[in-house]
Amino acid sequence: MADFNGKFQYLAAGGSVAQQGPCRVQFDDEKFTLTPESGAPMAFDLGDLNAVVAADWELGLPLYTGSSIVLRQFGKAYETLSRDLLEAYRKRAIQCLLLEDLKEIERFTGSFELNQAGSPPRSGTAELRLYKSNLAVLPTNTQSFQWRLADVDSVGFDANTYEVVLQAGADRLKISKLAKRTEEFASKARTAISALATENAQALHGIFPFLNPDQLQATASLLREGQSASVAKLASINSKIPTALAANAVDKDLKPYYDDLLARTATGALYAGFKLIRPEDKESSGDDADATSSTDESQDGETHGTAVSTSAADDSGNGAPDADEDAPEVLYWFFFPIAATAGGAQPGNVVAWEASSRGGRATYFFRLLDPAQAAQLQDSAKAPALLEPGVRRLNRVLGMLNFRRRPIYLSNDDLEMDPKYHRYAIAARRIPELREVRASFLGRAIHSSYEAWQKQVASILGKASL
Repeated sequence: MADFNGKFQYLAAGGSVAQQGPCRVQFDDEKFTLTPESGAPMAFDLGDLNAVVAADWELGLPLYTGSSIVLRQFGKAYETLSRDLLEAYRKRAIQCLLLEDLKEIERFTGSFELNQAGSPPRSGTAELRLYKSNLAVLPTNTQSFQWRLADVDSVGFDANTYEVVLQAGADRLKISKLAKRTEEFASKARTAISALATENAQALHGIFPFLNPDQLQATASLLREGQSASVAKLASINSKIPTALAANAVDKDLKPYYDDLLARTATGALYAGFKLIRPEDKESSGDDADATSSTDESQDGETHGTAVSTSAADDSGNGAPDADEDAPEVLYWFFFPIAATAGGAQPGNVVAWEASSRGGRATYFFRLLDPAQAAQLQDSAKAPALLEPGVRRLNRVLGMLNFRRRPIYLSNDDLEMDPKYHRYAIAARRIPELREVRASFLGRAIHSSYEAWQKQVASILGKASL
């Protein structure tokens, strides 16, 4: 473990000096420890830092609590301390963003400017880590974040300003100050996104072989890898798509659960989605293999790959129904907006999410909207405009988690007190959308048996007043 000696100040949230003096600093890939010359040591997870800011031979370490640490007078060791601590902090940030298992393509250093609907703009210097399926932005002066490349609509390059602009819906990420590597970043980002689009089209052709080229192109535009699309809209492209989804995207053992949920779904409100299973997903299948905190968890063995063991299973939830051996492995899922009244066209304020391939071990239930807005779902003119953003919000968070379920359903105590899940606790604290989804989570029904599952569903919907 790295070991350094110097001086520190511990600043309270208001900026006043709470402690100061000589100290000893140690850190590894996860933990930072500061031991004052007099007084009790303090230790915390590197994920608890909001940044590592180096300036004028000082290091500023702002904590998520609002307090901060200033390190100074470390002499010749300062450069090593600042370099190694920043690298350890970034490595831990990648783990807390749940990206550590992904295949990395390249790293870049530059500046970013992020504009997202509903959030204040953010900007600064950052390290950019381009993965096969994600882009991680690791700033030096603010919290890290990630974008899924499948969500990116376009990559623009301005040769005059040497800026790269990534557009995802209304969200905009500008990358600059990459110097000679600007074109390389733009090119590699486009290549990665293009590769994802190609895999997307090939997977869709595998499940919908009857689509002609124009229909497949329209389907690929609507049903993108990692996202969900309205099955009614897909049916408008080709009427066979809903039947093909039920036949090819639902494992025979999960068909009773699918049929039951479909019967409860508001007319025309079903959504479907899929995710390609990549080698790095399989390699990470043991990520939480033994991290079981209850009997339900052992029953809910959501694992990558095709062979599921309920006693040693990961929570990332992958697998695929029986298919051509040469076809890509795919995780399929459905969102079932539950009808307010049996057989009705208007959704209630509950949606069920079911992974329909072999990784599916439970059905997860969420509120679609804040309860104060729920009545608007009964307005046929307003419901469609509310339904799609609600599903998109849930899908986006699942995508950010690489479709791990434990960060959503584990209790706050499990996340905060069990060291195995601490990175999930940090993710829940740092990602507002994840906090919102956790707050909207109503419960899960385990696939232990169809009869037991039905009782659990009835209990969950009963508590949700449906």
